[in-house]
Amino acid sequence: MNLPLHQFFRILFLLQCCFILTAQKATAQDPALQKQLEESQYLKTVMKNDPANAGLTRWLKKPVEQSRILPLADDFYALKINGPGTIHINHDITKSASGSIVLETPASLAIKNPSNRSYASAEMIRPLNGENLTGFNRFSVWVYADAPGFYSVFVGCTLYNGGKHIMPTPGRFEGQHFETIYPGKWHRIVWEMPDLYRDSVTGFSVNIMLTGSPKGAADKLKLYVDDMRIEKVEPENSRGFTLRKDAIAYSHSGYTINAAKQALVQNNTGTGFQLLNEKNKVVFKGEGKKMDSGFVQFNFSSFNTPGYYTLKAGNRQTKPFAIGNDAWLATAWHTLNFFYAERCGYDQPGIHQACHQDVFCVHPDGRKIAVNGGWHDAADLTQGVGNTARGGMAMLELARSVKNKNKQLYERLVEEARWGLNWTMSTRFGDGYREGGLIIGIWTDNITGTKDDIEGKATNNPLDNFIAASYCAMAVPFYKETDTVFARWCRNSAIEDFTFANDMLGMFATSKNETELYAQATVSAMHLYRLTKDQRYMDWAVQYAHVVMECQQKERRTDWSVPLHGFFYESRQKKRILEFFHRSNEELMVQGLTMLLTDAPQHADAIAWKASCQAYADYLHAIAKLASPYGILPAAVYELNNADFTGIYHEGDQVGMPSMEEYNAQVKNGIPFGGNFYLRRFPVAYQFRGFHAVLMGKAKAAFLLSGVLGDPELKKIATRQLEYIVGYNPFAMSTIYGDGYDYPPLYGAYAGDVAGAVPVGIETFENEDQPYMSMQVNATYKEIWTHTTAGVMWLVAALLKD
Repeated sequence: MNLPLHQFFRILFLLQCCFILTAQKATAQDPALQKQLEESQYLKTVMKNDPANAGLTRWLKKPVEQSRILPLADDFYALKINGPGTIHINHDITKSASGSIVLETPASLAIKNPSNRSYASAEMIRPLNGENLTGFNRFSVWVYADAPGFYSVFVGCTLYNGGKHIMPTPGRFEGQHFETIYPGKWHRIVWEMPDLYRDSVTGFSVNIMLTGSPKGAADKLKLYVDDMRIEKVEPENSRGFTLRKDAIAYSHSGYTINAAKQALVQNNTGTGFQLLNEKNKVVFKGEGKKMDSGFVQFNFSSFNTPGYYTLKAGNRQTKPFAIGNDAWLATAWHTLNFFYAERCGYDQPGIHQACHQDVFCVHPDGRKIAVNGGWHDAADLTQGVGNTARGGMAMLELARSVKNKNKQLYERLVEEARWGLNWTMSTRFGDGYREGGLIIGIWTDNITGTKDDIEGKATNNPLDNFIAASYCAMAVPFYKETDTVFARWCRNSAIEDFTFANDMLGMFATSKNETELYAQATVSAMHLYRLTKDQRYMDWAVQYAHVVMECQQKERRTDWSVPLHGFFYESRQKKRILEFFHRSNEELMVQGLTMLLTDAPQHADAIAWKASCQAYADYLHAIAKLASPYGILPAAVYELNNADFTGIYHEGDQVGMPSMEEYNAQVKNGIPFGGNFYLRRFPVAYQFRGFHAVLMGKAKAAFLLSGVLGDPELKKIATRQLEYIVGYNPFAMSTIYGDGYDYPPLYGAYAGDVAGAVPVGIETFENEDQPYMSMQVNATYKEIWTHTTAGVMWLVAALLKD
C-alpha cells in the first residue's frame, strides 16, 4: 500500500509518541534516589547517605536484656596503654558523670612502616581477669574524635580472650571490630559477638589508627572514650542458611520486566502472599512453594506492571522495591558514586584533600612516574592497574547498556571511566613496564623528599598489559566522536600494551596460571580485533583459545556422584581444578570463546568453541541445583591433599598461614562427590575471606553464555547471584552500603561510609561451609573493594542491556 508522504510521517510521529509513552509508563521513579542525585548534582559531589535504611539504625533500637558497665575513669589506674600515646581523664567532653578517658597520640611516627601500611595503633585496654562473658553478646562504647583537618578517622575495638581459643585469632582478623568515626561528635559503637570466644576474657580495648596526616591536618589526635559496657540483646543471625527471624529474602534492587521474581520466607504461618502497590492496595496474590527446612518460595514472575511494591506474607512485609525500568537504577548510580568517592589525587570534599602527590613508580632504569590519580583500590589507599581496568570496563559496559535510556547516567559513566583511563595510560613507561600495583596505607604530605614518600617498582607483567590493552581498546568508540585526540591515545596504548604482553606471554605461563593467563590473552586479542579489524588479533585469539579449551574437563566425571564436566583446571596438566577464593576471573575462560563465536561464527573452530561453552553451561546448570534454597552457585570441586600454598598473600606475621590440615578440614565440610573429591558451596579460604567475587565471576559467565547459547535459564541463574548480594540471602540484608535495606557498616577505613561500596562479601566461619556475616567489621569480608563494586556494576549492565 502506497501512502502519501505526509500521512507516512504522521503515522511515524504517532508511533514515536506511543513508544515514548510506553517507555515512560515502564519507568517508576524513586524519590530517595532522585533526591540524592539532585543534591549531588548528578555526582559532581559525593552522595549523602540516609541512615534510615541502615542495619545499624535497627540494631541500636534493640531492647537490652542485661547490661554491665566496665568502669573507665573510676578505674583509671587499672587501664593499660599499648603503642604510642598517653591517656588521661577529662570531665569536660564526656557522656557519663565519671568523665571520659582521652587517648592522645601523634598521627604518625618518625619512621614510615616498610609495608606502607599505617604507622601503628594507639590502644587503651580495659583489663578483665579471665572472666566468662558468654552470657553477654554485645560490646558498646561511646567515642569522640578530636582530629582537626581529618574528615574521618578509623577506630577499632578488640576482644581479648585467653584459654584454648585465643582472641583475636592469631594471624587472622576475627576478634577485632572497626568503625568510621566523624570528628566533632559523639559516636556509639556497638558490636554483637555471638560467635566469638569469650569464656576467658582478659580485656576489651579501643584504638585509633595512626594513618599520617593529609595536607593541612593536625599531627596529633585525641580520642575520648566513655560509657563502656557489655550487654545482652537478641542477636542477629550470623551463621548458617537459616533466614533471619520474621524477615523476607528478596531483591532490594527490584526486578526488571519479564524477569523471574521470587522471594523467600522460613517458618512462616501459611504459604500465601500478597503484592501491594504504593497505595497499599493488593495487586497480586499467590501461594508459595514449600521447600525443605520450613522454607517457602514466593513467585510473582507473571506480574509485570511497573511501579513500586511491597510483599506481604502473614505479619511480615518487605520495604518498597521496583518492578520495571527503574529496577537496579539506584544500584547503578550508587556503585558509580563509590568510584567517584575513591578518586585518588583529587580534592574530594567530605572524603580527603588532593592526595599522594609524593608516591612514585620507578623503572629499572631509574625513570619515575607519579602514580596519584585513578581510584583508591579498597578501604586502604592502594593502587593497581588490574582493579582500575576492571572498574573502568564495568563503567563502559554499563554506559553501553544505558546509552539510549538514561543520558545523564551515560555521560557520567563515560566521564568517570576517563578518569581511570588517564591513570592507566599515564602510569605506563611505553616499553612494557608500568605501575602494576602498590600498597598505600597512609596519608602523605604531598612533599617529595620527606619521611612518608612511597616508591614502588615498575613491572612488565603480561596480565597487567593485557587487561590495560582491553580497557583502552574498549574505550575508543566512546570517545572517538567527542575527543579524537584522547581516543587516539587510547588506541595507541591498547595496541602497544597488547604487543608487550604478547611478547612476554610464554615466559610467564606456569602450571598454576596458564588457564587464566591464556584466557585473558584471548579476551584482550578479541578487544584489539574489534578495535582494529586486523586479522592478526583474531588469529592470536584463536591460538590462545586452543590452550584454554585444552585446560577444560570435556568428558563427564562419571567417578563422581554428580557427573560434572565443563569446569577448568589451572593448566593443561590438569593437576588441580581452577578455583578462586578472594578475587575471581572465572568468566574469562568463556568470555573469549563467546567473543570468538559472536565475531567469527563460520570459523572452522566455531563448533569446538560452542562445545566448550555448552560444557561450561552444563556445569553451571548442574551445580545451580545443589545450593538450595538461595540458588547460589557453589565455589568449586576440591581434592583432598591437593593444594599449593605458594604465592598466597598474607598480612602481618606468618602466624595463621594455611596448612594442609586446615585445607583438608575445610574440604571435608563440602558435599562429598566420591573418593577424595568434595564440592564446596563456599571457597576454601584462609586469612582473606569474603566471596562475592567468586559468585560474580560465575554470574558473568552465565550472562555471557545465556546470550550466545540462547539459554534464558542461565540468565536467571546469573541474576540470582546478584540478588543474593542485595537481599536474597539468609541475613535478608543488602550488603551494598547505602543501597537497599538493612545494609551493615563496612570496613571503609580511609574512604569512610560511602553509598555504593560493595564489600569483599559474605564469608565462612573457620572451616565451615555455610554463610557467615557477623556484625563485626573487619578485613577482608567487610572491606570495601573496587573489584567487587565493579563486578556488581558489570552485572547490572548485563541486566539492563535488554
